[in-house]
Amino acid sequence: MTERVDAMRAVEIAEFDKADGLRTALCCTLVKSAEHLGVFNEVFDLYFRPQAAYRAVPEHKPALNLEHAVRAVLRDGSDELARQAAEQGVAEFARFEAGRPVAGVMYERWTLAALRLDELVAQRLAEVAASGVGTAGPDAPGQRLRLQLQRTEVTDRAALLRGHVRKVIRELLVADRGPDAVAKTLRQPLTADIDISMASREQLLEIQRVMEPLRHKLATTMMRKRRNRTGPVNVRATLRASMATGGVPARVVHHRPRPTKPQLYVLADMSGSVATFAAFSVTLISAMSQLYSRLRSFVFIQNAAEVTDVFRDTRDPARALTAIGAYVTASELGGYTDYGRALRQFHGTVGRQLERRSTVLIFGDARGNYLPSEEATLSEIARRAGSVYWLNPEPGARWDSGDSMMRAYQPHCTAAVTCRTLNDLRRFIEQIG
Repeated sequence: MTERVDAMRAVEIAEFDKADGLRTALCCTLVKSAEHLGVFNEVFDLYFRPQAAYRAVPEHKPALNLEHAVRAVLRDGSDELARQAAEQGVAEFARFEAGRPVAGVMYERWTLAALRLDELVAQRLAEVAASGVGTAGPDAPGQRLRLQLQRTEVTDRAALLRGHVRKVIRELLVADRGPDAVAKTLRQPLTADIDISMASREQLLEIQRVMEPLRHKLATTMMRKRRNRTGPVNVRATLRASMATGGVPARVVHHRPRPTKPQLYVLADMSGSVATFAAFSVTLISAMSQLYSRLRSFVFIQNAAEVTDVFRDTRDPARALTAIGAYVTASELGGYTDYGRALRQFHGTVGRQLERRSTVLIFGDARGNYLPSEEATLSEIARRAGSVYWLNPEPGARWDSGDSMMRAYQPHCTAAVTCRTLNDLRRFIEQIG
């Protein structure tokens, strides 16, 4: 309610004689995070764009050679040409169905696929790379920066065309069903709330972008927590200080804490869709390796193997996943998931190293193909380690279904939690920090 009141007060002084006067006033009072800006712009355009802009069918214009037009947009970045190409592309390829209650995602995919945007972007990037191979070579001073700037221009221009396609489709939907009906189909989760295991390629790239500042924020938060911890009460110093107040312990003195870095052991299931979430999670944790005195990462399918170096040297989750995939193929980790076997091998490798300072993180859905669960091995790991946390990407309601062994493992864990998104992972790391 406070934000709404602030927004209405801002509207009173908004500069309506300027094109973005109202947008600026509402944006300044309602948007609290950079990742909310895209949602705000979509909703603002949906409700405050002039109704005349919404047409059931784009105005007829001379037909373009769409391939030539897309190449020209990628080369020159013409906003007007991008809009014309988007209108013609949607009219020809979107297969728009009147009255259908959709958000238009499939219309967008069909249009972009028919425009061959990804293919033409790849060709343009290859042309840019080839233009940098001259007498001076691609590594000459300034040449690498110039090539990087040109690549960024190409990707930005591709994003411009995608944006126009999305706008044209949105205009068709509003003209067909009205803004309220379209708004109900636009309720997409924020990047940090996307289910990583089910994310599309574009969403995974956006999640990766959000991960970078999240790493630094988590590391800073955890270090601050450890610095602010106080030791036990120093009785002697407290009594001595109370002499100045007639024996009343007005100021309690604590022993200076002796912070110690914990040891972290990670065991991650790399089978099926679980692998994507595990790769993102382990990459994020590995990026904060300076917080731990020891960090060792293991992956498994049927067999377990240590991959500490893979995650230590790779900050890109997609590359880490590719590297792990190659490693899995080369190492013959097996084709079906066996949690019991993996737990035995993990315990055999690190069991003697576990101590009270050790924390074990297990990523996986606990679906073991009806093979022995070996929960006694997990119990022994929990007995030796300070804490054991299990992060399961499945909702708790599914932990009793099918071949899930989560209920057998849960009693031996310090905590077993559902963890599917970056926000879930952030909250969990802050909790154990």
